[in-house]
Amino acid sequence: MEDNENKKFLKLPKVNLSGIKRNYIWIIVGLLIAGIVLSRGVIKIKQIFFTEKEKREIVEIMETIPVKVYQVKRMDFKDSLPVMGRIEGFREIEIRIDGKGILESFNFEEGERILEGDIIASIDQKDALLKLKYAGLEMKKAKKLYEIGGVEKMALDQKKLEYESAKRDLEKTNIYAPGDGYLGSKEKDSGSFVTSQDKIGTFVDFSEVYAAFDVIEEDSSKIELGQSVEVFLDAYPSAEYSGTVDRVAPMIEGRTRTQKVKVELDNEDDQMKPGMFARAIINTYEKKDALIIPSSAFKKQENKYYVYIVHPMEEVEAETDVESADDLETGQTRDETGVVEQREIDIEYLTHDVAEVSHGLEPGEMIIRELHREYKDKDKVEITEVQETMF
Repeated sequence: MEDNENKKFLKLPKVNLSGIKRNYIWIIVGLLIAGIVLSRGVIKIKQIFFTEKEKREIVEIMETIPVKVYQVKRMDFKDSLPVMGRIEGFREIEIRIDGKGILESFNFEEGERILEGDIIASIDQKDALLKLKYAGLEMKKAKKLYEIGGVEKMALDQKKLEYESAKRDLEKTNIYAPGDGYLGSKEKDSGSFVTSQDKIGTFVDFSEVYAAFDVIEEDSSKIELGQSVEVFLDAYPSAEYSGTVDRVAPMIEGRTRTQKVKVELDNEDDQMKPGMFARAIINTYEKKDALIIPSSAFKKQENKYYVYIVHPMEEVEAETDVESADDLETGQTRDETGVVEQREIDIEYLTHDVAEVSHGLEPGEMIIRELHREYKDKDKVEITEVQETMF
């Protein structure tokens, strides 16, 4: 009996755990709501107690535009134009017969050396020889008659002229080399009937040669006579040849929209042969101590060019100076702020990447390097990087 009584007194009451869990959740939610309300209240209190100056500083920070600037300086500037073309002979003469007839002989093959005065080719000479022989006989006959008074001097002179004409007709049956050179091409073979309209071959003199290039219309204004050129040939990859712009075509070719440019080159030992592929660098512009800026740093409006100069703002508050010094002592850097000035400039020379400024900028001034957006006078900017190199 006593054991049963003790068990009744030791029995614990049942606890509602689900109710306790719900209470805890409501407590946590209440704390979160209270925290949010309190934080908003603190913000409002701070806004009430912020000074006007602090408010202006916050607005200025929000309105400041981050920019990268380029510090303008003078440098030696050189611009060049890469081109491709081919080697051409100093003289490339089309070989044509002065007359008509059957091509009787062609005395050289392509690439063979020819000396001045050599007979390159001949047409059939039978008719020309007969005319010369007849004219010679007529001249002798007229000469004898003149000696005995049978004809006048005028008749004799006429026969002499006929003989000289027949002699020249015979010479026209031969094609003579105009100088030392090579047979560049052979267009007709022996036995072909040819006239003065037919090209039978090409004579090439390349004791001096040209490197001929086609310059696109966009770059044609950069080319001038006398500009220095470095020429490179695929046939001689280790060699470099120097020359100057010797000829510039007066017009742009309609089909290719290019202008022909020729560079005269000395051809020692006839190494450079017509038809060889050539590359070259034409030195189009060179100037010492030029004021150069990136082409991305200016814009064009109505045929005028503008840059955006950044003037750094001076530190005026002692507290800011102290804070800046403290930052520097700890190894940190502080972004500098500045004010924008739009300024017109004059451009002397322009490429795809850079421009030479002749007026409107001074060395040491800083300009916004990348114009990704519109800027105006007195815009406040944050200088995130100062670049002193062009690339």
